[in-house]
This record gives sequence, C-alpha cells and structure tokens, in this order.
Amino acid sequence: MRSGRHATTVLIMPILVIEHDSADTPGILGRVLGRHGLRFRTIRLHAGEQLPPDLDDVDGIISLGGPQSATDDALPWLAGEMRLLQGAAARSIPILGVCLGAQILARALGGTVGRMSAPSAGLGRVDLTPAGREDPLFRGLAWYGAWPGSHQDEVTQLPPDARVLARSEACAVEAFACGLFSYGVQFHPEWSASAFVSRCESGGLLGDGDRAALAATIRDQAEPIERQAERFAENVASFLLPIERVNAGVAKDIHH
Repeated sequence: MRSGRHATTVLIMPILVIEHDSADTPGILGRVLGRHGLRFRTIRLHAGEQLPPDLDDVDGIISLGGPQSATDDALPWLAGEMRLLQGAAARSIPILGVCLGAQILARALGGTVGRMSAPSAGLGRVDLTPAGREDPLFRGLAWYGAWPGSHQDEVTQLPPDARVLARSEACAVEAFACGLFSYGVQFHPEWSASAFVSRCESGGLLGDGDRAALAATIRDQAEPIERQAERFAENVASFLLPIERVNAGVAKDIHH
C-alpha cells in the first residue's frame, strides 16, 4: 500500500481454516477467498494437528463440516475448538461455521445442539428469514434457494441474542448470526456440483434417498448451484472477511 512517496508494508495475517475430515475442505469458498487475496492456515484435526494456543496472528476463522457430532464431548479437540471460537467472538474476530462448524459455534456461544428425528440430506429448499433477507452475507441470493446439505444434528437452541437467518422444512436453523461477525450455516455453500455428486456416488451422504436420482438432479442444476455458491463466497469475502479490514487489523461495522 502506497501513500505519497512512502511505501508501507502491510502484513496480512491468515484466516484459520479448521478441517474435521479430509473430505470437508473449503472448496468453492476457499477458491473465491483466495482470489480476493486472503491467506489461509489450515488445521487438520482429522490428521492429529493441533489448534493454536491463542488467537495471535488470526484474522478470521472458518470451521468446516465433518461426520462427527458436535455433542460428542469425548472428541479430543472439541472443547479446545469451542474455547477458540468463544474467544474469537469475544474479540470480534470474524467466524464462519459450516454444518458441524456451525453447530460447534452455536455451542461455544451458549446454544444447544441435538439429534434430528431423521437425517437431512440432498438439495433442499432453504428459506431466508426477514433478517436473512437484509443480511449482507445473503445479499444477491434468492430468498428461497436450493442448497446442498447432509446432517443428522441441528441447532436446537440459539445462543443468547442470536438471530435466525434461514430455515427449512427439515431444520429450524439453517443459518444464524451472533453480533456482527459470527455466522453459522447448516447447509454446504462450499460444495461444488461435482463434489456433491461424488458424495452421492461414494455413499458420503446421510439418509436412504435415491442417490442416483439426486446425482442426476445435481448435474442438471450444476450451473445455478455453483453460481449461488460463488455469490455466497463473494459475500463472505466482501462483508465478513474484507481484505481492507484484514490489512488494518481492526473490526469495522460491516452492516452499515
């Protein structure tokens, strides 16, 4: 960054990406954020890597999905991740939790998670609430959209002062936010159509639906699926993790 005749070197600290399973990677989300100049530090909990002991040099956190349950307190890393997310929220460090990551975030901030009566998987309709329609994370996205999903747990009680941004027939909390910088989405905005099809064909989706029919639907809807995923990722880059705020190292009110 240059100002007059002087040049200032700006240190861009990384976004911490927490992986819980080798199949759950940042996908489209990572590609778009990288295009915006954001750097990543990935912690692969499934491979035995350790979470950082503090939030020094962390400008944001993305907690991804996985097959584990956010209610399984025997998981060796769960308590540490909840402490990390709780500390990040207290410091207004931006957080995006996806599926399992959203459930862990909800618990970390005082909410509860429970088992659904039946797993929810497929390309399900997700409806934005009035709050979600006004939230910049969903700007430019359909109020009633079809998003990939696969989960058997759900947020059963929101953290204090959280707001529901989206819901579906199967799940009362498809997206939520706490304050300005902590977001959770139960669906998978990072999945490309090809990744979604691969899960259908490999048995990586929950439930007992017709996977061949679902794969055919996904192939047919590949363009809109990926277009909305790209738009969501652009919103994350622009409103939740903007490079200008990362460079400055300060939290701005991104909603105004």
